[in-house]
Amino acid sequence: MKCAPLLLGLCCSSAPPSSHVSAFSTPPSAASSSTTIYDAIQRSSSLLDPTTGDRPVSPIPLGEKEGKSLVVILPQLGEFDSSEYCEFLVAAMGSMDDNDVDLRCIGIGDANAARLFCEYTGLPIDRLLIDPNGDLHRELGLHGGPEFEVPECASDDVLRFLLGQLPGGAPRDDKEVRPAATAWLNYLAMCAGIGAPGTLREILRGYLGDGKAPERFGDDDVVKAGFVTIGPGVGPTRIGPFSYQQWFADERGYQRPVELATVRLKNMVEVLTKWDQYVSNPSAIALRGATYLFDEEGRELYSYKSRGVLTYSETMPRPLSFLSPYIGEDVARNPLGMRDNGGGSLVRGRGVLKPTGKAMKIISSLFKLENKLQAQLLGADDADYAAARKDIERAISKHKILVYTYGLSPFSSETLAVLDEVGADYTNVEVGLEWFLLDKEKSVLRAELLEMTGQSSLPHVFIDGIHVGGLFTGSSDGKYPGLAGLKESGELQEMVKEADVVKKEPVSSSAEIFH
Repeated sequence: MKCAPLLLGLCCSSAPPSSHVSAFSTPPSAASSSTTIYDAIQRSSSLLDPTTGDRPVSPIPLGEKEGKSLVVILPQLGEFDSSEYCEFLVAAMGSMDDNDVDLRCIGIGDANAARLFCEYTGLPIDRLLIDPNGDLHRELGLHGGPEFEVPECASDDVLRFLLGQLPGGAPRDDKEVRPAATAWLNYLAMCAGIGAPGTLREILRGYLGDGKAPERFGDDDVVKAGFVTIGPGVGPTRIGPFSYQQWFADERGYQRPVELATVRLKNMVEVLTKWDQYVSNPSAIALRGATYLFDEEGRELYSYKSRGVLTYSETMPRPLSFLSPYIGEDVARNPLGMRDNGGGSLVRGRGVLKPTGKAMKIISSLFKLENKLQAQLLGADDADYAAARKDIERAISKHKILVYTYGLSPFSSETLAVLDEVGADYTNVEVGLEWFLLDKEKSVLRAELLEMTGQSSLPHVFIDGIHVGGLFTGSSDGKYPGLAGLKESGELQEMVKEADVVKKEPVSSSAEIFH
């Protein structure tokens, strides 16, 4: 498959520490004197204005106004981390301007790539310079991978064939074949984590989510990649004729599983469908980027050099954190303004139980069958079912929030923890330790709950006489998403507030409820 190596590259990144001056530890008063980095950028003859094709008089336009300069050196404009990083930068640009921080980006590409890139990312083209062949990147000593060389024994014909399987194909000029092959060799090695510390860790972050990062994909965003459609938002996914809802679709306030990977998929679709326009020099594809912040006199306040694919920040969960002292913490930590719960804290109703709970729907029919058979095998008759229903109805009418649980069920204990977390006054009926340990009376009670609600498993949660489902399973009519879903939307908190209840110790004995 022609784009398979790029799919590997899409999944790769991290933010490994490297030699840099940190804005968190180096106050402006302690900044270094005018640096060789600053001088090298200012005197570079390889930089061009993408709108005129001319060399800019001053790549870093200090002196036009007093303030600081943020210089972001991007890899190829057709590289996935370029568009991902610029999404944050564009969002924070207003705050930078308000605080006299001038943004300048420098990327590898030609004028056409610059135009496409600015249209896609929203970066004003007057904030972008191009380094067509990556000469400045090399002069600054930016990372280019593990520095592998294509073996001399590999003929140009073999290299042409291999490059033909990659986006863009093989260069027409024979002199460019070996440099392009060498660049691709180093780039793909970095995608696999070779010569790119932290790359594999970032793959996992993109797919597993990050509780320390804000949301990343908008509620109205949609990504289409061939026969795959994701969105709007991170919930609904369609693969050809099949569709499903992600188990974390109702969760809010953090970077959810596959959310960042979905953003990267969107960027991948943009680049791969216009590869020849974005990537004008494949021999520079392995070159990475860097970030530099200079004060009014060109002294370096902060720097970070990327060492892998998508490793454009020292703090990947919040890429612009280094700007906190200069543009304010709120914007620097969450420039996109997505929902953000602050990160890092345990949130009840999430975690590994959730996908397991959602998956239980697959075997719900088996549980329903077992549910009814168990009571029958224990000798239950019509009178037993009628008595159980009367007890359930009496308990529902008597208690504002009523929960039926198993003593050993992690879903049951998590349900009670969710109610405790929101300060709910509830009554807990422990039906038994687990379903296979129930006697006739409790088996009948469980079977009658199934008959009344359509839900075969415990816990059962009733609020104001209405069955809202279990922890993750919703009500049979689809109106209520279950306790965890109600909490995510804030509806549970409103229910508890409207009930005007004071939290108390839950009742654990059914005898205290029915008699």
